[in-house]
Amino acid sequence: MIDLHIHSTCSDGTFTPKQIVQKVIAKGLYGFSLTDHDTVDGIPEILAIDLPDNLKFIPGIEISCDALHREIHVLGYGINYKDQQLNHTLNMLRDKRFQRNLDMIELFQKDGYPITLEKLQNGDPHTVITRAHFARTLIAEGICSSMDQAFSKYLGEKCKYYVPKPFFDPKDCLRLILDAGGIPVLAHPFLYKFSNEDTKHLIHDLKEEGLAGIEVYHSSHHIGQITKLRQWQKEYDLLATGGSDFHGTNKPDIEIGTGRGPLFVPDHLIDDLMN
Repeated sequence: MIDLHIHSTCSDGTFTPKQIVQKVIAKGLYGFSLTDHDTVDGIPEILAIDLPDNLKFIPGIEISCDALHREIHVLGYGINYKDQQLNHTLNMLRDKRFQRNLDMIELFQKDGYPITLEKLQNGDPHTVITRAHFARTLIAEGICSSMDQAFSKYLGEKCKYYVPKPFFDPKDCLRLILDAGGIPVLAHPFLYKFSNEDTKHLIHDLKEEGLAGIEVYHSSHHIGQITKLRQWQKEYDLLATGGSDFHGTNKPDIEIGTGRGPLFVPDHLIDDLMN
């Protein structure tokens, strides 16, 4: 098996890149990718590790952008993580999203909630803060009992404390990945709650702008959705990828490789990507 969708402490996961490698080896995976949100900071740490000869690693990233008035995510595989334009744009996005986090902190504090930047960073000033960090802090402060409650009551798109991310056009996102030598793949297409028709139109439109693949296998996809995505993948001549979307204890029901239990991502998909 392989797992091409994993997050570390460099974004909103709870395991370091080194610990991710240890878990991947323990699982006996054939290959994996690190796909942290809007950052490539964890890739050098993995490349510095003496990986087993039979374990394949492909550098990755997951970038947030906007389509059909909703946030979507595009995975980039095989990117040159040292690419200057890539890093310049990621730094610019991080600066804008850092201000968004400050705005959300201010909203919480106005209503008396003890949410601070220091608590969100949890001792790591370089971490890329996401809503998962807010949720974890809300739980630690006893305000929420679960991640689901934190998102449904405080952090969801229709909640009082939600501030939209700065707009990033999908075309620019695709171009950024392509120019960095990467392969752009639409992440978990059914997680955005679009209709089948809108999802297919989205794939069609992104394909016209350089999309090269779709994430067919994902912890949130049931067999009917996988079948539909395989159909569209073939129809549009796209690569198929898959992964657990592992976040450690931030998503405690998801394991590397197996997701929520039945996930199985065929190992030839990483070979297709590398080829």
